[in-house]
Amino acid sequence: MPNEPRDSDRIAPSEPRDNGRVVLSDPRAIRALAHPARLAIIEALSPGDELTATELAAVTGLSPSATSYHLKALAKWGIVEAGEARADGRDRPWKATGRSVELSPPTPGSTTPAEIAIMDTFLNRTRTIAAEFLEHQASEPPEWRDVLELASTDYWMTADETAKAAQAMRDVLALYVQRRRDERPEGSRRVRISRLVVPRTEPVRSAQSSQPGPGAEPTSRDPDQPGGTAAG
Repeated sequence: MPNEPRDSDRIAPSEPRDNGRVVLSDPRAIRALAHPARLAIIEALSPGDELTATELAAVTGLSPSATSYHLKALAKWGIVEAGEARADGRDRPWKATGRSVELSPPTPGSTTPAEIAIMDTFLNRTRTIAAEFLEHQASEPPEWRDVLELASTDYWMTADETAKAAQAMRDVLALYVQRRRDERPEGSRRVRISRLVVPRTEPVRSAQSSQPGPGAEPTSRDPDQPGGTAAG
């Protein structure tokens, strides 16, 4: 496990919490985040639910005591905090301090191994969620089978255009972020929407060479379209 910060090393997020973000800039915090159990805890608490270490143990696959260890490590970096004690007072719940955690290392590349580990865990978890749905899709209502979408497309964009597109996606989804239990409409369920915005590192083709259009990558939404592949 990564070296844990001392209480005196605790940092405050570099962005105010009222905007729903916790921004980690200390390399130690970013490295401490690179653990599957900790990412699973953040994922479980991000909708605004308050869960105990025992309840979160079912998510991490660890014992309550081991899960509690990881909760305390996340708390030291201001990512989670203890909630109000429940009526029985036996097991205090935990809650997220923000609806998202963002990484902002002071020097680009200084935490690359940890960032890659975090990305791998994130992508593997998303793959598992998609595979579980596909395995059980026959028992799903048609309206839920129809919303399944798996798409990957390359676009030719400037950095400014890319930033604006990413912000537009965040704006569209902002309405649904952190809906608490009493705010969730009847018939709603947890839906994973993953966003990966990353510039390609391959060399730009010359003007004489053919350049594929934005839709060159296949999408699984409609298998009847040319180039489409089925996802469900």
